Amino acid sequence: MDNFSNPSITVSISTIAKNLDRFCSSFSFQPLEDADEVIIIVQGSKDKTLQSKLKDYTVIFDDQLGLSRSRNIAIEKSKSDFIWFLDDDVVLKSNCIKKLKKSLKINKYASLFTVRMSFLDDSPYKNYTNKKILGRLGSLKVSSVELVVSKEFVLKNNIRFNESLGLGSKFPSTEENVFYLDIFDEGGLIIHLPEFLLKHEFINRKEAHFSNISILKAKGMFCFRYGGLLGFLIFIYYLVKCILISKNYKLSLALFKGYRNSDGII
Repeated sequence: MDNFSNPSITVSISTIAKNLDRFCSSFSFQPLEDADEVIIIVQGSKDKTLQSKLKDYTVIFDDQLGLSRSRNIAIEKSKSDFIWFLDDDVVLKSNCIKKLKKSLKINKYASLFTVRMSFLDDSPYKNYTNKKILGRLGSLKVSSVELVVSKEFVLKNNIRFNESLGLGSKFPSTEENVFYLDIFDEGGLIIHLPEFLLKHEFINRKEAHFSNISILKAKGMFCFRYGGLLGFLIFIYYLVKCILISKNYKLSLALFKGYRNSDGII
């Protein structure tokens, strides 16, 4: 890894083989020129002929699926001080990596950074905090593409994404929230960078997240992982939200199942 007076950064992008053509034609590759390393992990295929489409980058083919698995491959394979985890459907803003590197240099002892994302019309993706140093509650609102992690810290503390959680797994949510908690609970310093560095198309996250049984189970597991009275109160908050959004009391049972049956998964 690089001299910490100028911390280096790996940009890791997760995609799947069937999306590769769309990714190659539509992704905003130009800002990647400022990265020290770019790793593109293509899941669902071992067809090495696809690599010619991405010859300027390190391409890793994985015949299995799972977003958390993809993130963990990046942790193992990256050669930089920090790793920024991205998906294949984000739009990078110009100079985003230069801005990120500037903040990494100032806060080089941070264990995890969170950055900001907007919709395509530049409106904020969510309500972001104005705090610089984040606490445990910060785990509630983070998105995985907003995470920039210290490789040294996660290796030293044996922290990885939980591969039972996240897209492509049985419980397709909350992997980033649990990852954040794992870092914080090991004494990690988490810094919020108030810069909008990337964009994403609009998704009705509330409807999607509170109408899907598997996602609701994952949310219940996260509440169990959070622990204590506050974890239980977060569970009650999700329960009320599920009922109000889905209008389906039976769906709320998935939250209970996740909360009560987290042993061995979280």
